[in-house]
Amino acid sequence: MSNRYSKNSLIGDSKSPDLELFVKGVPFHLHKETLAKKSAKVTTLLECSKIDELRWILRDIDIDPTTFFLVTKFCHGYKIHFSSEIIVSVLCAAYYLEMNDDHSSNNLLNKAVTFLEQRVLTSWNETVKALRVCSDKILDKITDVGIIEVFLDSLVEKALKDPRLLEDLITLPLRLYESLILESSKHNVPIENLVVSLCNYAKRWVFDKDSGDESFSRYKREVIEAVERLLPHQRGAISCGFLFKSLKESIFLDACSDCRNGFEVRISKQLDMATAKDLLILSSKEDGSYDIELLKTILKSFYSNYNVSDVSRFVSVAKMLEEFLFEVAASDASLKVETFKALGEITVAASCDVLRYSDEIYRAIDVFLERRRGLTESEKMEACRVLECKKLSPEACEHASKNEKLPLRIVVQVLFFSQQQIRDRWAKELKGVHEKTEDVDVEEEENDEIENMNKKLLRLDIESDSSKKRGIENLACAVHCGKKKMKEEISVWREVKRKFGCMTSFTVDACNCYIKKRK
Repeated sequence: MSNRYSKNSLIGDSKSPDLELFVKGVPFHLHKETLAKKSAKVTTLLECSKIDELRWILRDIDIDPTTFFLVTKFCHGYKIHFSSEIIVSVLCAAYYLEMNDDHSSNNLLNKAVTFLEQRVLTSWNETVKALRVCSDKILDKITDVGIIEVFLDSLVEKALKDPRLLEDLITLPLRLYESLILESSKHNVPIENLVVSLCNYAKRWVFDKDSGDESFSRYKREVIEAVERLLPHQRGAISCGFLFKSLKESIFLDACSDCRNGFEVRISKQLDMATAKDLLILSSKEDGSYDIELLKTILKSFYSNYNVSDVSRFVSVAKMLEEFLFEVAASDASLKVETFKALGEITVAASCDVLRYSDEIYRAIDVFLERRRGLTESEKMEACRVLECKKLSPEACEHASKNEKLPLRIVVQVLFFSQQQIRDRWAKELKGVHEKTEDVDVEEEENDEIENMNKKLLRLDIESDSSKKRGIENLACAVHCGKKKMKEEISVWREVKRKFGCMTSFTVDACNCYIKKRK
């Protein structure tokens, strides 16, 4: 490259060059007077006899050898051809070297500006091409003469006509991109188009890029901080998945606290719109563990934003956490009992007084134990401490009572509460009947049966492991027989209720029929 630029044949002069310039390590052998005819800056340096300074005249700007070669060709009278990719660099060089019409008519700066106006700014694609290759030093120089504003105005004007064009800006340097998004937002470009562009910009420069060296990690941090500043705060405007990824990256890149807090606030406003997979993105660490404290922080922020009237949102979050617990238990074979228990406690706290049944928590425990057959009895008990047996549905109780993976004490509790559920449903079925004496007899019979059950459970608790299965089966049989007996007695009251126009059956959620007056 150095030999090509130093050839006398290219500069069209038989005299020996008397000036050697270096551009990014590449030497250029030129004639001082030839440059001075087009450059007022070179003329001034020659008049002041500042030859040493002239040799490093381009050290303050980020001009590449290709651009300067065009400049020297122009100074020696050759016809040059501009392109969108090089025009900004040529403008910068012409402005810095003071190659204007005041010094020489029809000079390089005038030609470059004409090309910019007629061939670049009229086209969205060409304008983006021109800005894509700009370095910070070049941007500093063209900012001084107001060219940046010209580019911004041109792009914003076109984006207002077609906001979808904003997606094309993701290849621009952050400095230009941020300015363009700010200007677009001031002119009421639709939020959805701004969000799409910002998400794609973060995906290109942060999510899909390895951290690399320290300088690139710093750039990624600058990008994620800028994206957070530019994102809107409206609930639902940004997908939960993107917010969770962004928060995770902001923590990993050690972004400023305002950036992390900004993502946390946006997530807490729409946590009820998230999914279990979103939560997996956020809570999983680089080492495969889970950030329990971060999860608690997000939940605390969510609950502080809403009041007791927002029951539907609380329900959505509680269900999401249950699904999240199941996904973690089913997919992460390395999940420790302590971690599962901590996540389970968070899930139970979220479902308290919101969800009627704890079946999904039981399902998560079941799959956790299924995938970890080697756990000791005490470890199983630790994993099951988050289970509220009294909140299991009849179907879940029936399944748990036969579940050999559960610790013996949990099975005992399940059978006990299952018997209570039978009693409660029976009492509700008989509600409204005025046969008080018969009700007393029924209650005494129930109490006797429960007392017998408790005695059996106590005996079961001290049996050896070899007899565990047999004891459970016997208890389950006892519960089944109790159900059958009660159904036979309840059928009499169903006939009575049918006469009064009540429903002829009841659901597992408890009968909510009332005696109706006969017409």
